[in-house]
Amino acid sequence: MSEFSASYHLKAGDREEAIALIRNAGHQGYVYPEQNGWVTFVVRGDVFEVNEEIIAANTGLLVYYIYAEDHGWGMRIFQKNEPVFEYSADWNEELRIEKPTYDLELIRKLIGEQGNSDEGIEALFETDEEEMFGLDEPPAYTIAESLGLTYFAWVSADYLENDGVDPSIAEVE
Repeated sequence: MSEFSASYHLKAGDREEAIALIRNAGHQGYVYPEQNGWVTFVVRGDVFEVNEEIIAANTGLLVYYIYAEDHGWGMRIFQKNEPVFEYSADWNEELRIEKPTYDLELIRKLIGEQGNSDEGIEALFETDEEEMFGLDEPPAYTIAESLGLTYFAWVSADYLENDGVDPSIAEVE
């Protein structure tokens, strides 16, 4: 089975902020415990498109992360409701990379805030197909880990609803 993950990561010290964001947007979802200054959450509904109501209700720094193992990956970062970083790599036919809003300095800053090295990070956004599939782990994973994201692999509302919700995850109705 191939991985299809889609999640939001709010820069926050308390998961109540993510719960409030989901409710203010009029949605339902699941919120993970805070880790490394990030609160991961997923919303019910179409998970492979950015939820515009979530973005409109956002008052902080929010990462939308998507990884489809056999198809591509992407990351969008919003400051409030404004996109400040957008990247996608699609390899359905041949590798196609899009960077409509590409601020590598923001990525470096966020990585540095975690105490992680940003060495080689630019190459992960520029990799070709042969390099990408020859790496020990997908560039998407390396970048997420460097940013301090903990809950990103095999994470989506569908996975939680099909596999069961861990007691540490809050459900937002």
